[in-house]
Amino acid sequence: MSDAKHDELPEVLAKPWWQSRAVIGALVVVLAQIASVAGITLDTAALTDALVTLASIAGAGMAIWGRVRASVPLRLR
Repeated sequence: MSDAKHDELPEVLAKPWWQSRAVIGALVVVLAQIASVAGITLDTAALTDALVTLASIAGAGMAIWGRVRASVPLRLR
């Protein structure tokens, strides 16, 4: 026995498939496997440098965004 109320989420609670972290993660894995089969290799040193640079930029962006969105001013003691 199936109840129609439990079979489908209301439109308000449903989100597009491309906003799902699980779907994005699965797509990344599939793309990595396709690249591996195609013979594409990554230089680990270059990848490490790129990730460190990306992390630095992301950290600075988060700090700026957090300060802009803050509702309480800073005070030095």
